[in-house]
Amino acid sequence: EEADVLKFNSKFESGNLRKVIQIRKNEYDLILNSDINSNHYHQWFYFEVSGMKTGIGYRFNIINCEKSNSQFNYGMQPLMYSVQEALNSRPYWTRVGTDICYYKSSIAAGGQKGKSYYTITFTVTFQHKDDVCYFAYHYPYTYSTLKKLESMHNPQQIYFRQDILCETLAGNSCPLITITAMPESSYYERVCQFRNRPYVFLSARVHPGETNASWVMKGTLEYLMSNSPNAQCLRESYIFKIIPMLNPDGVINGNHRCSLSGEDLNRQWQNPNPDLHPTIYHAKGLLQYLAAIKRLPLVYCDYHGHSRKKNVFMYGCSIKETMWHTSVNAASCDMMEDPGYRVTFCMGSCSFVVEKSKESTARVVVWREIGVQRSYTMEST
Repeated sequence: EEADVLKFNSKFESGNLRKVIQIRKNEYDLILNSDINSNHYHQWFYFEVSGMKTGIGYRFNIINCEKSNSQFNYGMQPLMYSVQEALNSRPYWTRVGTDICYYKSSIAAGGQKGKSYYTITFTVTFQHKDDVCYFAYHYPYTYSTLKKLESMHNPQQIYFRQDILCETLAGNSCPLITITAMPESSYYERVCQFRNRPYVFLSARVHPGETNASWVMKGTLEYLMSNSPNAQCLRESYIFKIIPMLNPDGVINGNHRCSLSGEDLNRQWQNPNPDLHPTIYHAKGLLQYLAAIKRLPLVYCDYHGHSRKKNVFMYGCSIKETMWHTSVNAASCDMMEDPGYRVTFCMGSCSFVVEKSKESTARVVVWREIGVQRSYTMEST
């Protein structure tokens, strides 16, 4: 009966769901879209469900994921937003689902030949009949949410400016934010001190499916704009240059890892193309400009999310640790190196080795080519 069939939709910003097959009365196999202009990176999901009844356990099997393991096997639950709950003054995303498992499945139809896929399976019982509910891999953070970013600040105390770094392939603007403390007066010495503060350069969301990177960036921006004495001290000490979303097109289109060119933008830093990778090209150009005018940032940090490890941790850059890792003659490692690059978080998960596969990432290129010694990727679970 038509009344017993759920309705699915993903035609909205950041949505991703390609096809649904009802395999039993209350069980559905779901297939995700690959990233645009690629045939892989199936992982991020975000879709709408309607037409449900209460008191029934509905089983969802997302059958063409690609990562070999997931925190779904270690307690993580999918997220759900109920429109009915929102109308009842509870507009929250909540963790839902029972009997959750992430496992290797048979080869999905239409995939790459011989490729293994993985299934996320979970059961949900809805609280409201004929509700409209949204499910997501992680708390969504869309480009439209970013565009609503308005600074509620005291202009006498806080210098806040929002510029456009560049436009993307799809013509979306990539915001660039500057935050520091206003000079205490217009005296020459105060203005010079204001202009000569060292830079801290932050970026996030080069990988669209890592939405937690945007939530961490949101917290960073709110903290830097707050009345906290420590935040005021930071503003008086540094100029913060912040690119909160390096891949707007991927975010809008529900990609997991790539831009519209079908490429991982965090592997394009060595030789970014101004037409295909404009946000990387111009972010690198801004860093190169700061280096050219002898205003090299003290710190560069690129915010990411990690799907398989817990905690918050850093990937940094160390010549010595890279040499040890690659078994270079120990005698060649007797160099002096400032250990300050290790000032970080969950040390057991951190790595300061520059692996060959990561040589075209932001943190390595900014360290090696531009000369920022404290250059990091910050990963949040």
